[in-house]
Amino acid sequence: MTRVWHPVQELARGVTRSLRAALRQGALIGVAGLIALLGAGFLVLAGFLGLRVLLGPGWAAFSMGAALLALAGAVLLLARSARPSATPNALPPPPSPAETPPPQPVDAASMAVFMAAFLVGRRLADRWDSPKNS
Repeated sequence: MTRVWHPVQELARGVTRSLRAALRQGALIGVAGLIALLGAGFLVLAGFLGLRVLLGPGWAAFSMGAALLALAGAVLLLARSARPSATPNALPPPPSPAETPPPQPVDAASMAVFMAAFLVGRRLADRWDSPKNS
């Protein structure tokens, strides 16, 4: 029983270690994403404060909103162009009968080897199957 149980325990330990490492890496990526989002927010705030001095608060908010919407639209267009098209003609058309070569005749040696292997396989299958039927 211990021969079976020991590899299972080792497998469980390995899976647990891998899961912990993956969770740690995922948490670090999440924290990095949150910090990047905060940094982007502060950059937008700095742009707004700079434009507010030049244009006034209304025009600064309008120009920052328009710039962010344009950036979001550009990212969406980029994502849409990178996605593969889902057209029904995505598969290549089947070859026409003129393009397919005619089947080649099989030589006698290949046919004999195939037939011998088939008969040996049937014989072995019948032999292994017979104890079940009796």
